[in-house]
Amino acid sequence: MIPSPGQRCPELYFKNLSKQKKQVMEKNGNNRKLRVCVATCNRADYSKLAPIMFGIKMEPEFFELDVVVLGSHLIDDYGNTYRMIEQDDFDINTRLHTIVRGEDEAAMVESVGLALVKLPDVLNRLKPDIMIVHGDRFDALALATSAALMNIRILHIEGGEVSGTIDDSIRHAITKLAHYHVCCTRSAEQHLISMCEDHDRILLAGCPSYDKLLSAKNKDYMSIIRMWLGDDVKSKDYIVALQHPVTTDIKHSIKMFELTLDALISFNKRTLVLFPNIDAGSKEMVRVMRKKGIEHHPNFRAVKHVPFDQFIQLVAHAGCMIGNSSCGVREVGAFGTPVINLGTRQIGRETGENVLHVRDADTQDKILQALHLQFGKQYPCSKIYGDGNAVPRILKFLKSIDLQEPLQKKFCFPPVKENISQDIDHILETLSALAVDLGGTNLRVAIVSMKGEIVKKYTQFNPKTYEERINLILQMCVEAAAEAVKLNCRILGVEDLLLVEGMSVPKDEAVSAVHLIQAAKLGNVKAQSILRTAGTALGLGVVNILHTINPSLVILSGVLASHYIHIVKDVIRQQALSSVQDVDVVVSDLVDPALLGAASMVLDYTTRRIC
Repeated sequence: MIPSPGQRCPELYFKNLSKQKKQVMEKNGNNRKLRVCVATCNRADYSKLAPIMFGIKMEPEFFELDVVVLGSHLIDDYGNTYRMIEQDDFDINTRLHTIVRGEDEAAMVESVGLALVKLPDVLNRLKPDIMIVHGDRFDALALATSAALMNIRILHIEGGEVSGTIDDSIRHAITKLAHYHVCCTRSAEQHLISMCEDHDRILLAGCPSYDKLLSAKNKDYMSIIRMWLGDDVKSKDYIVALQHPVTTDIKHSIKMFELTLDALISFNKRTLVLFPNIDAGSKEMVRVMRKKGIEHHPNFRAVKHVPFDQFIQLVAHAGCMIGNSSCGVREVGAFGTPVINLGTRQIGRETGENVLHVRDADTQDKILQALHLQFGKQYPCSKIYGDGNAVPRILKFLKSIDLQEPLQKKFCFPPVKENISQDIDHILETLSALAVDLGGTNLRVAIVSMKGEIVKKYTQFNPKTYEERINLILQMCVEAAAEAVKLNCRILGVEDLLLVEGMSVPKDEAVSAVHLIQAAKLGNVKAQSILRTAGTALGLGVVNILHTINPSLVILSGVLASHYIHIVKDVIRQQALSSVQDVDVVVSDLVDPALLGAASMVLDYTTRRIC
């Protein structure tokens, strides 16, 4: 085993650690630790946040951790899951009862409102430097809204993903409120960039839960299986079912849950059924379970909550997982366990080959057939959502946050055309252009209005050297531009003659032949005229060469060659002698043909045999 830096040289290790700590604290100001508030709302988001919390706790020299617990964690019907946070030896700083019972749409809205009423006092008391929020739940939206309005920096975990329900809208709303983003996949990162988020504030880390999934090795997994499913159950011979309501189509999702239970009863395998989450419609789903006698059926075990460490082992060794939980399409892929994803709740999620989708189950037969197809298979393990190293990346990202930077977030909007509002200065100003005349004797620069009137003219003798001419032209243009401001003339410049609808040229980018071609393709008459004139001039030059040395082949090169070839051929046909009109004219497909041609002349001459 290779010793760690600390084992090889403890003094050097702790010296470097102390240096790193000093650099972070100096950047954050006042030589203090970064105060991080982690807020968790339910059992699902805790599985993603817990690895980060453990990482923060392991580095007390850099961080102070405050834990806020709210949402369904504190409800008995959903397992009082705050206890698992206490069992993980975290000090819960604040417990907030924020759920209004009712499990319908109105109750969700009221729960958000209740959280918004209670959170300001908590945040005023804790005064965190940064709040970590996970996912796409309505509780998380309340957290992000409160923190944003109270000028607290927000780090959002799992932004940029797509799942096909109201959760998408909530997730993207949190993205707009968040200052920093930790995403799990390359696609999610690209979605965030497309949403105009600052690329420098996006970290592609992978899913934190994968750090635990990919390192989970429990030789005694059979004891966990027996504890939850019975002593007579074998590995790969049971099913895990986890299905939640779809808040945008509650009626249909309840019907699908009913069909799922019917299919599972017919399939006749031992099944662990977890109760649904607290979303609108969950109460009706529980009624369906009780109506069908699931809690007392010999093949079923219905539970409110399974600790994450044990849940990992249960899904890793299951014959199949069925439902519509994000866990099925994300975490379970790490084990290659077959998954049946039901309905629309996870539409848009990236999935491994272990997932079989049943988008619309109008009868139980479709789900039953899916069970027969998937049960007992083993697929390759997927690492779409992580490689097991997310937490170290996230901690490093947290340390890089500069609290001295302005809090106001900036969006990276794509460039748009300048919008000139109705302003008196714009109305009164004269739209103008700078004209430059490179005369043999004199250099002249003029401010010319849209009506063709010369507003101001500057004349200087033409210097003898090229450098002096260029410097003088620049000097005259700068002087004319400064004078234009005094004369209330707005200089449009030469780029505006090329620009057409669908085309843009950044202000700091020089106009080139590429822009000329683009403008011509988009129908710019001026650009098309320039290409025709230049092509005709080139054609006349080629005709002169044909009359002088009579070559058998003419090769055009450069970015404009393909645009010139037809014009050149026309000029040869019209202007050249009949003896050379049949010459072949082609476009070179070589890179830097001029350089290659020059080199070939030297190589041919120096390697030629002398008889």
